[in-house]
Amino acid sequence: MQNAFFRLPLAKKIFRQNLIVMAISMLVVLLLMLCLSAYLMLASIRTETMYKADTLASNMADAMASGDTRQLQNMLLNATNTQDMQSATVYDRNGQAILAWNIQGQLIKTSEFSPVSLVRRHRSEYHSGYIMAVAPITSGSTVIGQVLLYGSSHPLHQHMLIFLLAGGLISVLMTVAAAYWLTQKQLQELHPVMALSVIAEKVSTLGDYSLRAPQDPEHDFGSLNMHFNLVLARMEAWENDMQSEARERREADSRLAILNNHDSLTKLPNRHYFHRLLTNCLDDAVASDELAALMFIDLDHFKGLSESFGYDAGDLILTTMANRLCAVLRSTDTLCRVDGDEFAVIMPQVGNLDVVKTLAERLVQAIHQPMTLRGKQIVITASIGVACCPLHAREQRLFLHNADVALKAAKAEGRNTWRLFSSGLPKSSPPIQD
Repeated sequence: MQNAFFRLPLAKKIFRQNLIVMAISMLVVLLLMLCLSAYLMLASIRTETMYKADTLASNMADAMASGDTRQLQNMLLNATNTQDMQSATVYDRNGQAILAWNIQGQLIKTSEFSPVSLVRRHRSEYHSGYIMAVAPITSGSTVIGQVLLYGSSHPLHQHMLIFLLAGGLISVLMTVAAAYWLTQKQLQELHPVMALSVIAEKVSTLGDYSLRAPQDPEHDFGSLNMHFNLVLARMEAWENDMQSEARERREADSRLAILNNHDSLTKLPNRHYFHRLLTNCLDDAVASDELAALMFIDLDHFKGLSESFGYDAGDLILTTMANRLCAVLRSTDTLCRVDGDEFAVIMPQVGNLDVVKTLAERLVQAIHQPMTLRGKQIVITASIGVACCPLHAREQRLFLHNADVALKAAKAEGRNTWRLFSSGLPKSSPPIQD
């Protein structure tokens, strides 16, 4: 898991930042160490050069007092026989140069040297490229000469170069190793947070609030995952409540739609739904030039039966007749209750008039079947008026009018029958008692 996280862009970014910070820190430390080392090295070289000058001045005191030039030469050559010495000069009590040695290891003429003022105390100075050390030659308390040495600063430069190369290589290795180790430690500490980000991404992508982040109570960020899971649990509960509420709302809307469009007694579509469905049926029939039919069905003498047997018996008659009509009609036909004892049938794509006539006859026969009501067997009849589109009408108002004309014609001919609209039927007839 740790290696997988290390391949993430965030891990690479953390490693890069750690590497930069560590590199800057190591560079600062390296420069400080270099300065400290150079300071200590310079101090050591100055001390060593000063020690050589003091030693040489102390050894030359007797030879200087006796004027033994050969012994002074031997001492000078022996003292300067090292690689870090550049030149040496010996001055007498008058400040005149009496011996001089150069870096080639030879004694040189002193006639070109200018007189100098003798010093009473040794001193050393660092200049770019060399170190100068001056030590007095004394006999008792009297200064009888001085020694001037010039040491090379090459050891200092060499030391700084070696220190810089070695320290730089070690610093690079330590920087990379420390950045990698620190990144791993940071990723280990951030593991719960990164795992949390993966879960959050899945939740936002999939919309699944049932997902949960792994928990580690002993980890510093363990409480964060716990609280995140609590948030997810609450969001899941909220989503379930919203879905349940939406489902209940849809069910309520569906029930309301059913109540608005269906009859509460027979459960058939009501007048509102009937007119809307009839409009669509007419448009389809006219557009495709296919025959569609409309039937008005009126139960004969229903009012008298309801008054004789009671209104609850009338409800039973209506539901029974509705079931009988539905059993005869095709699956594509729609039976509607448009008034108290009036039904309407919308029949799309009937093909030809023979289908309409056959269905009308079967409907009359189905209604005419006897039924038992309060222990008595009764027979109910119905009158049916039929009109077809586009044969008899193309407009809805005329279509309804023609079906109603056919219904009145069926009642006028004695009821318990059906009639198909034709131009020969009377447009109006005297009122018929139900």
